[in-house]
Amino acid sequence: MPWHKGCLACPESEQEMRFLILRVLTHSELGMFHEYRRQGKEGSKQRAVNFDWDVVDRVFPAAKDTEKIDIEMRYQTDTGVAERPHWLKRQEKNWRLEGNCPRDKCYAFVDPGCLFAMEVDASTSPATGAWAVFPEDDEVARSILAHGDSSRLASSAMIALHGDEGEHAWRTLAKARPDLFLLGKGVIESGGATTANGSGKGMELAPNPKRLVRILAAVGHTMHSAVADLVDNSINAKATEIAITFGPPNGGHGRWMSIADNGEGMDAPGLAEAMRIGSDASYEANSLGKYGYGLKGASWSQTDVFTVVTRKAGGPLAWMTWDANEMDDWIPSTDPLETWEQDATAIPDHGTVVLWKSMRPPQTMPTIKGLDPHSAEVMELERHLALVFHRFLEGTAAGRRPVTITINGRKVEPNNPVGHPLASPYDMKSIRVPTGTGDGRVQIQAFLLPSEDEIKAHHAAQGQEAVDRAIDLIGLHGKRNETQGLFIYRNDRLIKWGGWHQMWSTNDEKTKLARVVVNYDTVLDDSFKINISKQLVQLPSQLQAEIKLIAEVARKDSQKKYRKSASGSPAGGSGSAHAGNGHGAPVPRTTPPVPGQAPGSGATGAAPAGGEPPPRIAVRPVATRKFLWKVSTGLAGGRDVQVSDAAPSLAALAKRIAGDPDALADLADFLDSLDRIGVQQSLLGRTGD
Repeated sequence: MPWHKGCLACPESEQEMRFLILRVLTHSELGMFHEYRRQGKEGSKQRAVNFDWDVVDRVFPAAKDTEKIDIEMRYQTDTGVAERPHWLKRQEKNWRLEGNCPRDKCYAFVDPGCLFAMEVDASTSPATGAWAVFPEDDEVARSILAHGDSSRLASSAMIALHGDEGEHAWRTLAKARPDLFLLGKGVIESGGATTANGSGKGMELAPNPKRLVRILAAVGHTMHSAVADLVDNSINAKATEIAITFGPPNGGHGRWMSIADNGEGMDAPGLAEAMRIGSDASYEANSLGKYGYGLKGASWSQTDVFTVVTRKAGGPLAWMTWDANEMDDWIPSTDPLETWEQDATAIPDHGTVVLWKSMRPPQTMPTIKGLDPHSAEVMELERHLALVFHRFLEGTAAGRRPVTITINGRKVEPNNPVGHPLASPYDMKSIRVPTGTGDGRVQIQAFLLPSEDEIKAHHAAQGQEAVDRAIDLIGLHGKRNETQGLFIYRNDRLIKWGGWHQMWSTNDEKTKLARVVVNYDTVLDDSFKINISKQLVQLPSQLQAEIKLIAEVARKDSQKKYRKSASGSPAGGSGSAHAGNGHGAPVPRTTPPVPGQAPGSGATGAAPAGGEPPPRIAVRPVATRKFLWKVSTGLAGGRDVQVSDAAPSLAALAKRIAGDPDALADLADFLDSLDRIGVQQSLLGRTGD
């Protein structure tokens, strides 16, 4: 049926041209609002919202040969929602939304940084849609900009989201302004199946087992990441010892692997639930699991047949096998295991073993000089686990006991990407990210790595082998230029590393000594749009803006160190064996570097890079019993400390140091550290007694 304005019942084929467009407005665009002009804020006379070429190309792919795109739009006025014609007009460098300069006083709030949101159905001509503007500190703007839906705004001035690409943003807008954002309802609620007679009930359409297995197997796992997914399960089960056996393919049983742990183990019902596709697992706050697909998806990415053997302390053995070629009835096999399988899955007291049989070989076998391909696979697996789980191996993962991982009896040693003695840390910054169910916390810390010449000088007394190993470890066994950037941890488990996301498009040779550690908890999984294999994450644009401010300092200091080496200065090398004079020595350090100051420069009290003033810190007394204090960070880096009247001593202290920015910064950091260890919750519990 044809599309009519306001209709939400269009078939799926006609929903294919529904988009949500997001833009953070700039000063030059706000002249379109008469209130902005009346307040004397207008600069240029542009008076229209800019639309990027790539957005117009995606939303209106047939509009390249026209200079005007008509859109019937709903928008807010002082008397309610109105509708009038708008149009996009092509300019030399972009397009502009014209046809409406609202005179309404309800737009008196507009300022640079406001969020412009526009939904559009481009399936007809003229197109239809609606737009709205939200203040930077509005709950709607904060929620959208703090979610992964907005991640591309970190590198683009405007983005167009199609369908479920913007599900969170569309849901947020539809909830806040259901009178304006109508199209999103159809996108969010689409997907329900009915029978041919439209009754909503009828035949069961069970998935094809073999095809479903192929889908789960194609979530993007490598062998290393698949094993890591199973190690996650072992750690969740409170294992402290994880033994991986990767049998030689010529040993008589083909290509096989077992992952055994001494965790809590499962009984038969627990195992049955774990083997269910999309298991109904409940995850603790510090869990490494996510979707209930990890065991199955990771296993099927490597083999068609896998067996899980498990035992709780004092209980009997339980085992089940999934064979992708024999799943028509969705019943896993419990047939007796062969003798060699029993030996490979033996459990002395408690724990779990996953056995992969007849594993698929990779399309391209790894090559490492001096090693056969199988040994090279073992080494690459060891390197991967050493990096991903280094905090668990070191015993520094919060709330976790130290974990030992072995591969064919060889202990995996941790490889901390910022753990070299010469790696210089900058101040850690804690940021709260709002979500629909509460605030999540992200901790960010930049590091400046030593140059290759500095590493050589530091390890020279230990011999060339120690020098080579140190360089190999800090380069993550690859090119250092490719390992600069962000290292993102989820509950202390490294899930993504290398590159600068949307903040910078390339890895500059001169910035390869800069790394930034980002820690977040599972509260932010949905906001960060983490995928099933836990390898992909989309950082919200607002968070990327915060990270960029911190990363820029380390990148500039890396460039300085590079230039000093190139000029022959003894301050350190560029990472090339032929750079500098080869005799650079580390400069002694007793305190972390000041942001904007190169580590080891000897300067004290240096201002941030570029001579910019330090971030603003505001202290506000509030009347509440919900909290004693609350520290939050804004997009521009300013910090807001709210102090409850229920904490009079703290309020008095804050008032006394109000004129001392350094003291206020120390207070904010101290309160943040108390929050991280749960002190405030304990105090609130006492005040409620």
